Amino acid sequence: MYQLHPYQAKLVNQARQALAKGKKAVLLQSPAGSGKSVMIAEIARLAVAKGGQVMFTVHRKELVNQIRQSFRENDVDLSQCTILTVGKIAHRLSILPRPTLIITDETHHSLARTYQKIYDYYADIPRLGFTATPWRLNGKGLHDVYDALIIGPKIDWLIEHHYLAPYEYYSVKLVDEDKLKRSSTGDYTSKSIDEAVGRTIFGDVVRTYQEKTPGQQAIVYAHSVEFSKEVAQAFQASGIQAAHADAKTPAKERERIMTSFKDGSLKVLCNVDLISEGFNVPDCSVVIMLRPTESLVLFIQQSMRSMRYRPDKVATIIDHVGNYLRFGLPDDDHQWSLADRKKRKGKKANDAPPIRTCEFCFAVIPAASTICPVCGRKIEKAASEMETDSSVELERIHGHLDMKADYNSVRYARMKPSEAETMEDLYGIAKARHYKPGWAYFQARSLGLLNK
Repeated sequence: MYQLHPYQAKLVNQARQALAKGKKAVLLQSPAGSGKSVMIAEIARLAVAKGGQVMFTVHRKELVNQIRQSFRENDVDLSQCTILTVGKIAHRLSILPRPTLIITDETHHSLARTYQKIYDYYADIPRLGFTATPWRLNGKGLHDVYDALIIGPKIDWLIEHHYLAPYEYYSVKLVDEDKLKRSSTGDYTSKSIDEAVGRTIFGDVVRTYQEKTPGQQAIVYAHSVEFSKEVAQAFQASGIQAAHADAKTPAKERERIMTSFKDGSLKVLCNVDLISEGFNVPDCSVVIMLRPTESLVLFIQQSMRSMRYRPDKVATIIDHVGNYLRFGLPDDDHQWSLADRKKRKGKKANDAPPIRTCEFCFAVIPAASTICPVCGRKIEKAASEMETDSSVELERIHGHLDMKADYNSVRYARMKPSEAETMEDLYGIAKARHYKPGWAYFQARSLGLLNK
């Protein structure tokens, strides 16, 4: 049986209390990698223990198999559970056991017609939904599906408390954004990505991997099967063990690929969409993004795939398509809500703090920085930069962009002195901002931290 972390137990209790107080549909937001399957399994165990009948649904078969295994590991009585994809449940409503609780994972999809059919059929049954990102590309909120929202821990808190790995973020941009065209869904078309990326990218992708993360295990996200296979071939041509997998890869072959990745014999795993939403892939240290997107959901799922915690691990995110320009960094804070979201003009598609690049070391840093927290150089801020994200202009000036964001340096550069909880925090702020010796001591005295 699982032993929940305190933050997981808190979310489980908050969800159960919300239902007990009369809420009919509660959405739980918790970051990628925070253990949503563990929390779902615990809620199911508690419901079944009281004689309840649990219905779990999600849109992919792989995720169904994964949660079924989580239920077993948490001693959930599967005879009192229906665990099926949303499509199968929608076609079997009249013959399935009537649930006392419905749980939906990756519930940002739940405005789709198939989900609505299930929810309408069981209109009087309480529901819980889980997602890292209650956000839809079309701006439509989830208020029609849920009447309460519970917000989980922030990503930077999970990193600080060793539940997620810290990361370094590099961007060596290889895409011509002028060629990107949106489809009716709001995201970029596969054809336009082909044209924007071109054929010269493969050698640069391999070269960047060899320079930044040689020998480490990497997951590559591509936009098409053909492209993903070509990337895998480019790695193989350089003597690096690589393979491609997608949803149509035969099960036995995919299992063999995953086993090879898990035992370390396979270094680079290229895929299309497969290893995004909750898919149970072995741990890796590196993510390589080759798919430009307008979807915050996709960006967070993919960029954070390398951030599972291990002692002393530092994840690496290599962004070849400039997704950080649209969304900021993975641990940027977001104002999650059930309400509709107004679409914004310009590059950035969310409420993340503005960022820029240091003109000396090309680190990704907060736009308000006057001293780079990575290289320590003073940054002159032009008047025209006061209200805009200068990183877009720097892309044009420098052409080939090679950036690094050190998580701890950037975190302390953002942190207010009043938010410091320990002397270590104050020393970190002083180092990141290059304050004079003694600053941390005087701040600690005013904050009452000297005796802690």
